Amino acid sequence: MPSEPITAPATPRRQVRSTASRRATPVGRALVLLAAAWLGPLLAYALGLAGLLPLVVLGLTAGLLRAGRTLLDRLVLAVALLVGALCAAALVFSIWPWGLHPVPVAGTALTVLLGIAARTGRRPRLPRVTVADLVPVGAAVAATVALGWPYLRADGVTGRLTYAMAGEDNSRHLATVEGIRAVGGYLFTDPDAAARIAPEGMVWYPQGFHVTAALLDTFLRSSTATGGPVDAFDHYLGWTLGAYALLLLAVAWAAGWIAGRQLDLARSLALTGAVTALCLGSELARFVVYGYPGETLGLALTAILVALVCRPVARTGTQLCLLGALCVGVGFAYLMFLPVVGVLVLAWLVRHRRSVRRRPVLLVAVALVTVPLAPLPSVAGLLFTRQVENVATGGGVAPRYDAFLALCALVGAGLLAGGLRLPVWRRYAGALAAALVFAVGFHAYFRVLGTDPRYYYGKALHLLLVVLLVGLGALALLLPPPWRAAGTRPGATGRILVAVAVVAAAVGVAGLPRGGGIFAQPFGARSTTWSAAWWSGTPARPRPAEVTARALAQAPVRPDTVDVVVSGHRREGYLSTLFLSTLRRTAGASAPAVYHLPLAEPARSAAVVAAVPGRIRFLAADDDAVGVVERLLAEQPELRDRVSLQRLR
Repeated sequence: MPSEPITAPATPRRQVRSTASRRATPVGRALVLLAAAWLGPLLAYALGLAGLLPLVVLGLTAGLLRAGRTLLDRLVLAVALLVGALCAAALVFSIWPWGLHPVPVAGTALTVLLGIAARTGRRPRLPRVTVADLVPVGAAVAATVALGWPYLRADGVTGRLTYAMAGEDNSRHLATVEGIRAVGGYLFTDPDAAARIAPEGMVWYPQGFHVTAALLDTFLRSSTATGGPVDAFDHYLGWTLGAYALLLLAVAWAAGWIAGRQLDLARSLALTGAVTALCLGSELARFVVYGYPGETLGLALTAILVALVCRPVARTGTQLCLLGALCVGVGFAYLMFLPVVGVLVLAWLVRHRRSVRRRPVLLVAVALVTVPLAPLPSVAGLLFTRQVENVATGGGVAPRYDAFLALCALVGAGLLAGGLRLPVWRRYAGALAAALVFAVGFHAYFRVLGTDPRYYYGKALHLLLVVLLVGLGALALLLPPPWRAAGTRPGATGRILVAVAVVAAAVGVAGLPRGGGIFAQPFGARSTTWSAAWWSGTPARPRPAEVTARALAQAPVRPDTVDVVVSGHRREGYLSTLFLSTLRRTAGASAPAVYHLPLAEPARSAAVVAAVPGRIRFLAADDDAVGVVERLLAEQPELRDRVSLQRLR
């Protein structure tokens, strides 16, 4: 009897269809996510909601990280990663055809993040919000609002200029941000296009803050078009205050991260409050007064890096990426801190060389990006600017060494009380030593030059101050850990009251109520803190601000004409011209009429006509200024063909 052929049992059609769909699901899901990564930004841009996209990128980055225990840990580390990545990616944005347009930037960022999720198999996951997360955030927001209050309460552009003109650097940083928005990337990638908008000295200046602010501003506006001068000025002030809030948050977070299990909620409240109060009372408040947003961002990133070097995250790959991003961020934000950062990172690599060797591909990839990019602004500055000469310039500094001595003693007490037996605090001691050697080295450098320590020595002390504030968590080592001796501890209410008392003591020591304290500086006939002087209006410049506002309103821009404010008051014409040209986005074109000239009349006007070969319109702020220009034209009648005079009402 012939045998029947053996055949496989029939598979139900529904099962075949189900198996095929399961096989197609990963590809289909990837296509859907890729479409969402680009259609989402396109839709948000069309609806004017592109300002939400940076929050989406931040949330997705934090969700994909597997480092830190709390939501705040994830967000701080995500910010550090994104700032460094942006500084590197902006080199690409500067040369591709779309510039800083929100759609391609957000689409690319989301595509990369989704690719990382697919490669690692991770899904976005965030810890829940806790009260401990809210303490540093609330302190940073409250302190920033307090320090920014003069701007918030100011009446119109004249009122805000009154305070912004306390520091000339505000004009140059604003011009750089607007130049980056106009160029669509770093100024040095298109110096010819930037020449009219930004001063020449800013073309090769580290632009990490500026490119970050310019990109976020483009998202916020849902447009690459430049806003009006007043609107752009207000946005710049907002980004400056935002950078200061990030600094406060970074320092408080770093102090808590290093302290680790030594902190419970009450101690976290005490440490955060004390650190924030000392930041407000110290010279770090000067960053808002004089306008140092680049240094502000650089110090924030440095504080985070110090924390990660002392207490690394658990995953070596994540740690490598974070340190690489922070090195690039510091190099592009404020390159002066890069030597200390480099030493700390090298020490970490040597200390963890065994675990690093297990990730050779990632190590090489991070090194290929970090090693050439982190020092890029330094190398460019050495090649194309007078950077080395500028180190020995600037005003002198009068640091409060007694304040540094007090902080060193407090941190040292915690370290000697047992901290040096713990690896994390031994690493912190090494970081503190590096910052101290850096500051002492600058002091010795100026002594070798035969001059008193000057401007950049103060910057080295700022770094030392931040490292000391980060180390204040060592004071927790003087007390029993919160998980011991439970029967001898006060209750929750008592512990909170103790924390509040510690914060109040720090507020008093910092001199916040009345301007005294350990950081007080001489201001005229009295000594006070930068914060107290700022709140009282001591550095404010109401006259130049009022003249600038009048010129902005009464003298429309003329093509190929340089506007120069003239005033009978010394330095007033210089400041008004400087800020007027910045607000009109002509700071580069007007630079010959601003810099390296006398500050008083009539010598200044005579120097202006000699320095500017083209058309000049003098804007006279008062009758004395009118007389100065009229005498100049009477003495040199040939100037009337290219020089005109307008009296501001």
